[in-house]
Amino acid sequence: MALNSFADVQAFFTKVMKDNQEDGGLPVSPHKDFWNKLTYTQFTEGNVPGVNPPLAILVVGNSAASNLILSLQGKGPLFDPNTGSIGQMPANGPPMFTDDQIKQIADWIDAGCPQ
Repeated sequence: MALNSFADVQAFFTKVMKDNQEDGGLPVSPHKDFWNKLTYTQFTEGNVPGVNPPLAILVVGNSAASNLILSLQGKGPLFDPNTGSIGQMPANGPPMFTDDQIKQIADWIDAGCPQ
């Protein structure tokens, strides 16, 4: 399924989480289902909620440099300086997002995050 809009991305994240029986709200996740709580501009230009120091969610047009993609792949930025853990999303997984699911999100970012 091609993700052609932010609404598609929101629905996609929600569906994958539901299909994986993830509630997105366990205490280990500082930002819960943030994709449903942010505007398009907050999602594409803002920082990951609840993470300190601030980290940009994504880089429009560059999925390879986007913290969202890196986190889904388990290669992401340091979320917990006390333990040194990478913080693969979803925090209450497995199951994790598949390579194909991550690619769909990456393709949307690489396409310039169409609204």
